[in-house]
Amino acid sequence: MNYEETYKDHKYLFDIGPASDMTGGYVDSEDLGYMLKNPSKKGAVRCLSRQIDYWFQVGTENGVGFNDGKMPCELVDEYPLIKEIADRHCCEF
Repeated sequence: MNYEETYKDHKYLFDIGPASDMTGGYVDSEDLGYMLKNPSKKGAVRCLSRQIDYWFQVGTENGVGFNDGKMPCELVDEYPLIKEIADRHCCEF
């Protein structure tokens, strides 16, 4: 995956809602530290991909979540690119 596509996928998902507990369960400051030490598009893809994976694991902060590991059909109906993004990043939901 290249930077532009990964960034676009991340933006789409996090515009729906940021992943739940990004400063506790995920600790996004680790991504910041990594990027400050290794500033590159390759590093950014790594961090963005980790956050995309986490988004699919835990659902969103605003209560749009996953029940028993499955995303509500209503969300996929409302945001059809979610399925394509999940496939692209090998995420199951």
